[in-house]
Amino acid sequence: MKKIPMGDVWGGLSASALVLPQAMAFGITLWSPYTNDPAAAAMSGLVAAACLCIASGLFRGTSGLVAAPTGPTLVLLSGAIAALAATGLMGDALVTATLITVALAGLFQIIIGGLRLGHLIKFIPYPVVSGFMTGSAILMIMSQSSSILGGDSDLTMAQGAWVPMAAAGITLASMAWLPRWIKKVPGTILGLVAGTLAFHAFSLIQGHITPSFWVVGSLPSITDLHFGIRLENSADFPWLLMAGSALALAVLASLDTLLTAVIADVSTGERHDAQRELMGQGAGHMLSALAGGMAGAGTTGATLVAIQSGGRLWTGLVTGIGMLLLILFMGPIAAILPISVFAGIILHVAIFGMLDKDIPRWLASPQARIDGLIAVVVTGVTVSYDLMVAVGLGILLAAIEFIRTQVQSAVIQRRWTVGERTSLRRRIKKECKCLTSHAESIVGYNLKGTLFFGTTDHLFDTMANDLKRAKYIILDMRGVNQVDLTALRLIEHMNGMMHDRGGELILAHVPKSMGLVKREGHRHERLVPYHKKTRLRAFADSDRALEYAESELLKGLCGTSTEENHAVSLDETELMSVFNAKEREILHPFFKTKKIKKGDFLFHSGDFGEELFVILRGEIEILLPYAKKRKLRLASFGPGMTVGEIAFLEPGERSADAHVIVGGEVAVFQHKQLKKLCAQHADLGMRVLMRLGHDMSENLRMADAELRRLAS
Repeated sequence: MKKIPMGDVWGGLSASALVLPQAMAFGITLWSPYTNDPAAAAMSGLVAAACLCIASGLFRGTSGLVAAPTGPTLVLLSGAIAALAATGLMGDALVTATLITVALAGLFQIIIGGLRLGHLIKFIPYPVVSGFMTGSAILMIMSQSSSILGGDSDLTMAQGAWVPMAAAGITLASMAWLPRWIKKVPGTILGLVAGTLAFHAFSLIQGHITPSFWVVGSLPSITDLHFGIRLENSADFPWLLMAGSALALAVLASLDTLLTAVIADVSTGERHDAQRELMGQGAGHMLSALAGGMAGAGTTGATLVAIQSGGRLWTGLVTGIGMLLLILFMGPIAAILPISVFAGIILHVAIFGMLDKDIPRWLASPQARIDGLIAVVVTGVTVSYDLMVAVGLGILLAAIEFIRTQVQSAVIQRRWTVGERTSLRRRIKKECKCLTSHAESIVGYNLKGTLFFGTTDHLFDTMANDLKRAKYIILDMRGVNQVDLTALRLIEHMNGMMHDRGGELILAHVPKSMGLVKREGHRHERLVPYHKKTRLRAFADSDRALEYAESELLKGLCGTSTEENHAVSLDETELMSVFNAKEREILHPFFKTKKIKKGDFLFHSGDFGEELFVILRGEIEILLPYAKKRKLRLASFGPGMTVGEIAFLEPGERSADAHVIVGGEVAVFQHKQLKKLCAQHADLGMRVLMRLGHDMSENLRMADAELRRLAS
């Protein structure tokens, strides 16, 4: 093994000093209702911290993480012990069953880590986490009443019952206030020292003999630990109850650890390995159970102290070794440590480290009120019934709220018609006027979110009028994340309604989640639902879908041809439409015709060009090359349209590619022929330039409208 950096040494020692009193306090709290040996109980917490830190440090899943007994694991394990005691277990049998539960929790953690299920645990909603942390804090506060009151109801204030109460109060106050002035010493150490001194001073003042059960007592040696696994009569154990408690403990400890790991990542700038960390924590729990320890998890306070002291990769291992040394050599010191002081430490952890002060703020905010109510319900069930039942109920409530929110959220982002948006296919004026006059015949819907059983009714109700009137409806599903069977059936039903009256439902940007379909065709796709009764046409993008709908509408209502071999004469083109027969006769000799084949390019981006191309037959698309051979489709042109105006007016480099997608014929007008025309027929040449300028201004208006649409 490489030499351990000094930063890890200092970080580990700092964390050990912080973990020591907290671990002892948690051990005493856990076992005090069931044993009269607070020293052995304190040892249980120390052993757990040492085992968890050593195992976690060896696995090195998180840089700087320190593990020890924590509030949530304490509360859950306390509930498990109470449940075991209710079955009739007591004494060594109760201890053994509890330690087996801890060992099983470690085994479950190893399985969770090995199967890489750690990321699933992170999906527990934060209001649920906040609720069970707050409920755990309340339970921890309630559990300290006996320690604060001296553990003997027969004692009166006059007989010194006020001493443990005062010591606990001074410990709590010292941890809250002294770190403001003594910043280099952890608050738990300050509270432990101040509370212990106050306790012994008050004991001298009150004049009565101090009961022995007010102090921890000398720690037993490792070989003399009272705790340990004894398998006699294990067949009588409630194994199902133990397994359930162990699984709950494993999930809770894993969540607690992974939350701490995220905080450690933020502080160190590194990234934790959830699989290794959970497997290390599981091994630590199994080792802790064999050594007579309790359960724990990553602890935020000690982790941050270790990182701020320079601790990184080996911090956990150094902390564990430090805890072992303290166990070996601090036995006599523990004899004078008051139990009420550890109660004060528990109160500080619960009040300042676990109670979520934001819950009242959530309840006051309309936007977060549901989250606040979930946190309150989880807190109430945690305090009054059971921690894991509270977590399960909280997750259920959060899931219900999520579904409610999804149902209420609008799945339609925008409705548009062909009057507001046209395809990239450039069309002659006659076709444009026809589309404008039938704007409501083509309707599009931009959808977003999740189409599932909860949102389908809202979608259908919103589209009801268009389903009765529109000729073509386009569903743009670019923003859709998921489509379930209910939504798929609804889409099929809407398509059937459209077909019954001669319309058509068209899909664009079909998500991969619509997996119960097969795709056919090359240029565009047909979606065939698995029952094969209704055919749905689908396109790779909404523009191609809109172009298809426009062409079909023009063919059906406006009498224009959409056949691939459709041809026009030069006189029928947009460029020549403003000239009379005599002027056209003059212009004809300046054009030369040229055959074009599908797949050819009239020109490429960067080529020098000076020609204007008038399409007589066929189809051409303009493509803008970008990033690694990818191309963006800017427009498409059919018979009667012109391309290449910019280079024709000002010869130079082409700004895009002109790709032939349907073969045919073009008329070519060269720049030098324009000069010749202007020299021979100046007025006619000027009118040609004005006509081209008009077409270019129309194209710019269309581009501006498209930019505004995209921006909205």
